[in-house]
Amino acid sequence: MDTHKRVILFLFTLTIITKTVFSQHCSTTGCAGNLCCSRYGYCGTTSAYCGTGCRRGPCSSGATPVSPTPTGGTGGLNAEPRDTIANVVTQSFFDGIMSKVGNGCPAKGFYTRQAFIDAAQSFPAYQGAVSKREIAAMLAQFSHESGSFCYKEEIARGRYCKASTVYPCQPGKDYYGRGPIQITWNYNYGAAGKFLGLPLLTDPDMVARSPEVAFKCAMWFWNQNVRPVLDQGFGATTRKINGGECNGRRPAAVQSRVDHYLEFCRTFGITPGTSLSC
Repeated sequence: MDTHKRVILFLFTLTIITKTVFSQHCSTTGCAGNLCCSRYGYCGTTSAYCGTGCRRGPCSSGATPVSPTPTGGTGGLNAEPRDTIANVVTQSFFDGIMSKVGNGCPAKGFYTRQAFIDAAQSFPAYQGAVSKREIAAMLAQFSHESGSFCYKEEIARGRYCKASTVYPCQPGKDYYGRGPIQITWNYNYGAAGKFLGLPLLTDPDMVARSPEVAFKCAMWFWNQNVRPVLDQGFGATTRKINGGECNGRRPAAVQSRVDHYLEFCRTFGITPGTSLSC
């Protein structure tokens, strides 16, 4: 094999190894090699991983290591127990959620377990074992946002267009809430579409036509904005999704989210952890 081919093979192998290592969630397992486990539970070597909040590995001077989340009844949403997404969200569990969707609901029959599983497994974080608390929290927030999966589109629809040179609003298109987390605004549709490889800026209605796209958009938002605060408890996920409800401003809405979460934790046979309210 000539030198040029050896270099290409080396770079290809290095890319695969790097992708595997950096997508590893290390809050409970640590990182391979001489890598740092960041405050958000991912492996790397830069200051974002080895700086403030670094959990394990060669944390830089001045960092404040954060202890891994303990198993059992305390800690954040990335705690044990863990299992595959398909084993956590069984067909009977999903059917139990959807059985409460009334016949008059616009999204009756729209959301399916297969769409949820396929959407989840398109993200590296959910291709292996996942925390049952995280899935309980995710589905609790999806349930609240969609009116217990009654809606796939926002009732009070608006334009939701903000001037942007990166994700400009398209003529005749509205960017109101759609899907289980009610993704809103042109910049969110644009960013989600870019990440997922979908033309959501020009066709935002795709989120309301395809249950898999709906779940993918919701999980994109979850991974981008919510997953980094899992170690802070369920209340932190509410603050990330709709901080306007927190600090006593909309206690009934906050409690609705908590009630969904507690219900799913009971079904999974797990404890909910602490810091449930925001």
